[in-house]
Formats: sequence, structure tokens, C-alpha cells
Amino acid sequence: METGKQIVNKELHARLPLSELGAVSVCELNVKMRFTRQVRCMLDQGQELFPSIFGLDHVKRRLVEVLMTGHGSLLQGDFGVGKTELARSIFRVLSAYYVEHPIYSPSDCPVRENAVYLYNFLVKNDIASYEKVCPLCRHNHIESAKAVSDIWVERVYLDEGRGFARIQGNEDIEPEKILGMYHLTRYAEIGDPFDPRVLEPGKIAQASGGILFVDEIGLLNKEAQYALIQGLQENHFTPTNSRMTFPVDFLFVSTTNSINEFQIHRAVHNRLVGIRIDRVNRDSEVALVQRELDSTEFKVIFPCFFLEFLVDSMRKLSNITVYLGPRSSIRAAQIAAASAIIERKAVVDYCDVKEGIYAEVLGQADDDRYEESLEMLNKDFLSVSEFLKGKIPALDNVSDDTAIDDAMMNWLNEFIPVAEQNMETVNLYVETYRRNLKGADRHQAMV
Repeated sequence: METGKQIVNKELHARLPLSELGAVSVCELNVKMRFTRQVRCMLDQGQELFPSIFGLDHVKRRLVEVLMTGHGSLLQGDFGVGKTELARSIFRVLSAYYVEHPIYSPSDCPVRENAVYLYNFLVKNDIASYEKVCPLCRHNHIESAKAVSDIWVERVYLDEGRGFARIQGNEDIEPEKILGMYHLTRYAEIGDPFDPRVLEPGKIAQASGGILFVDEIGLLNKEAQYALIQGLQENHFTPTNSRMTFPVDFLFVSTTNSINEFQIHRAVHNRLVGIRIDRVNRDSEVALVQRELDSTEFKVIFPCFFLEFLVDSMRKLSNITVYLGPRSSIRAAQIAAASAIIERKAVVDYCDVKEGIYAEVLGQADDDRYEESLEMLNKDFLSVSEFLKGKIPALDNVSDDTAIDDAMMNWLNEFIPVAEQNMETVNLYVETYRRNLKGADRHQAMV
């Protein structure tokens, strides 16, 4: 009789004979239930499902709800609102389940079906499990009358191409890339229709057991969109040139920008649950930009009020001539930090912030909108003096000849974050307020 320790050791094995699968507490759940169990486990432990995404609480909850039901999701929204990051987060949640729960698949299975089905059919005589075994596994392990002890299974984890597949929407994607290809020429040369070299798995096969992520689904041509329907509706797919139909099990997450949504074919759109994503609120966007700055190698200080001013400016200027989403705020802040490094400064100042904003806004403008965008920047740019006075009301009593002594510092520090209560940062705010109040600062954009 095996001890508990021996069974645990078996659970950690990367490969096992199928005959020993019964000694391992393997998972028999389908993918949507694996995801559901992992969500419940993380919530019970007080873990964040989306620790890298600020705000969007309603969107995150609805996406989880839809995927728990097994339905496909369509994340709808403008550029840079976090659609792709949401999809990545779902992958991280599901991946964690596979780390904690042993799931095995026949070593040569192109769709990584759960080896439990093969075990139940061959060992437990469960006839219903036969339909869940892929055609190649039926041929190689059932019809060949191979001994159960000679069939090897391997533990499944999720990674790129094995339980996670991404399709980047564009009109050149052919159905074969999604469905896979049954190569007739290789079949003629090899003579065995079940030879692994004859079947080239597509994205659906690569996603089996995990997540199929289609970014910009509306940019796929009509034939490529049609190729998704069988997998979405029937949990099966048929490779091009093949008469064999393969079972598949995955979560489906797709995205579309608002301007491309009309290009999604109705037959596909009808099989997805749309989730509208609006821009995160202002405070969440500031936190998002700060996190991205922290992840760079730019060792400069970015004063918080200058960062808030940058985000407020991008949100105000958006859609006047060009769309400026959270991604634009991130890039503008990074350019501002780079500007400070070029000037050999340890702290980002107002000129660096303006450089970042000008560079990003004009960089998003095409030839037809360039002059219009430049005019917008000169006319509609936020007043930094008004912004700073709103944050630091005491600045209203700071004139050109006001000395920044200890008493004034104490007064100003009432409104400034503790981490920035130092002479260098306070002087940055004061000097920026003074110069812009007089209209003396003229940013020389490189245009």
C-alpha cells in the first residue's frame, strides 16, 4: 500500500504511465470550472484577482462572471483603456490553478485533453468518455490496443502555445492559422493520416486547456471570424482539409476598439458577451502612470503635483484633435522623465512635463492634424499656476520677493505630501507658480 508521501511525490511527477493516474488526485473539471475554483480560492484567501489593474471594478467583476459561465467575452473600449491587460490577468489567474492542481494529458495529444477521459474509458470502461478523447489519441491509444502501462501522460502547465494562444487581428489572418492544417502532401508522402507531422495545430489547438485571446477581433477578415464559431459554439474544431473533428476546451477573451466594433460579424458578435470599458477615473490613472514610471530604469524623482498636472492635461486635451488615453499619459510621463535625465537633473521639472505632453500629443497627430494639434496645445493647455494654487492654496500669498524661509516652508508644507516636504521640491512648485503666473515661461517644443 502506498503511503501519503509516495502519492504526493507522484503528483509532482512531470510524466506518469496512464495506469498510475488513479493513484494521483488529478483534476477532472473542465476549464471554466477550474477558473471558477481558482477565483473562489483567491477570494477566500483575500487575494486580488487583478492586482496590476487600477479601478475598473465593475468591468473586472463582469469579466470574471462571464468566463465562469463558459461564455466568450468581448472587451469593448477605446485605445489604451486596459483591455489587453485584463486578458493577461485572466491568464495569470487560470495559470495559478495548474500550479496547485495536477492535470495530465497524453504526451502526444495535440489538444492536451485531460488524460482522465482516456483513463476512464480504458480502465473504468466509461463509454461516455470516448467522445472526449481526440481522434489521434483514439487511434494511438485505443484502437491500437496499447497496454495502459505503455501510455505516458505528462503534467500540464499553461504557457505560450500550450494552453495560451493569442491572435492579433488583421485582415491577412487565414482560417488555417486558427483551425490548423491537415497537410495532404505530407499525408501522401508519409502514408499515415495519424502521423503527427500531417497535422499542424492552429491557435485553437494551442489554446486548448487554457485561454484563446483574440486582440482586435473586428480586424480579422470574415473567413477568419467564421473559423472561430465552431469552437465557440460546439467546443470542437475541424482543421482545414481534415475530416477529423477535435474536442477543445478553453476560455475565450477578445477585444475591440470602439471604431472597429462594427466590423465584427453578427454571427460571431452574437456568441460573445460584450463588456464596455470606459476610461479609468483620474486617481486610478495617476496611480497607473506612477506604477509604470516605477517599473522603468529612470532614477529620477517625479513630483506628485507635476504628475497629476500631466494626467489632468492629457485627459483635458483628449479628443480635441487626437485621442489621448491612459497609454498616452504613460508615454508622456516617461518622456518627461527621460527629458530630466538628458538635462542631468535628479528631479523632473515643469519644462520636462511640458516636453512629455508636447511630444506625445504631436506624436499622435498625423500630417493633417499636426498644425491643429500644435494650435490646440498653445491655446488649450492647462494653466499650471492655477493648478498648483488649487493644490497649494498658500501659493496665493507668494510674490516675487517672498522669501521661502522656515515659516513659509511650514505653511506650504501643510498642503504638500510628506515625501516632498523639502526645499528642493517646494522651490520647484514655487518657481513654476511664479514664472507661469507672469507668463514668463515659454516651452520651446521641438517642432
